[in-house]
Amino acid sequence: MFERPELGVTNDVTFLTENVGGGVKWYAPNNRWGLRGDYRFVAVNSKDSAPAFFGRDSRYAHRVYAAVIINTVK
Repeated sequence: MFERPELGVTNDVTFLTENVGGGVKWYAPNNRWGLRGDYRFVAVNSKDSAPAFFGRDSRYAHRVYAAVIINTVK
């Protein structure tokens, strides 16, 4: 996290972050289109010395991503 004096963050702070997940990809039998999906779990660990604005509590996030794939190359 970078300095933001207006928010009370007066020095740079580094937090340990974990990111784990996986995805799948499926193509139709004609290989022209397909679907893909991805799931990620992200965790940012807390620090006792962190500014009050961010970092005193561990934070967790879930990301789900889905897309349609169009294959334009034969």
